[in-house]
Amino acid sequence: MTTPTPELPLVIPPTGNHTASVIFCHGLGDTGEGWRPITDTLSKDLPHVKWVLPHAPTGEVTADNKKSMPRWFDIISHDFESAAEDRAEIMMAARMIDEFIQREVDAGVPPERVVVGGFSQGAAAVLLAGLTSRPEDGFAGGKEGWKLGGLVVLSGWLPLRNSFQELLSPHAAQMPIFWGHGTDDSVVRHKVADTFMKKLTSECGIPMVESSPGLSFRSYRAWDHSVCPRELRDLSDFLRRVVP
Repeated sequence: MTTPTPELPLVIPPTGNHTASVIFCHGLGDTGEGWRPITDTLSKDLPHVKWVLPHAPTGEVTADNKKSMPRWFDIISHDFESAAEDRAEIMMAARMIDEFIQREVDAGVPPERVVVGGFSQGAAAVLLAGLTSRPEDGFAGGKEGWKLGGLVVLSGWLPLRNSFQELLSPHAAQMPIFWGHGTDDSVVRHKVADTFMKKLTSECGIPMVESSPGLSFRSYRAWDHSVCPRELRDLSDFLRRVVP
């Protein structure tokens, strides 16, 4: 499989000794630059972390009248519970993330010291890249499944919902996952996120936890499709725990 060649990611170097990397994938229509203010804030508590903020390739989005914008994969409809999905493009997005992870590994950072996160569509791509084995479609560790430091899902959804369980990697149940979601999210409704969270825990065998490997699902009252200050504090705590 040949993946698109996105522009080089925005890299924010650590302010201290580099011992961990966080790769964070933006949402639909955004770029890595849009997350720089947030990572600048988080880096104050994480001086050892290098931040990698990739930029998605530009392409048409069917659900938005085929408007061209940065996107990790095409979205057929914003009905994330029942709409058709473009499996090939979603797999390609996961492979792109595989390549970003492998670059960090090649630079000397063990996979267990790499955290991969995303917002909205970026979060969907991260769930697939981080929790599945893709022998034919993956790259490097994505073929057998990555053993990462953790995953971060902000206002996201579960991609390939009808076949996700079949793709689970042998490391999925041991993966620390932080999932934050606003209760008033108007793009990916909180009820939808809750359904997908329960699918991961009840059908995929990922334990629901607060401070151990497994899924920590946090709801943020009266918050829409964005990140709130409390969520950032919780995220900082999670990162300091999984890549101290």
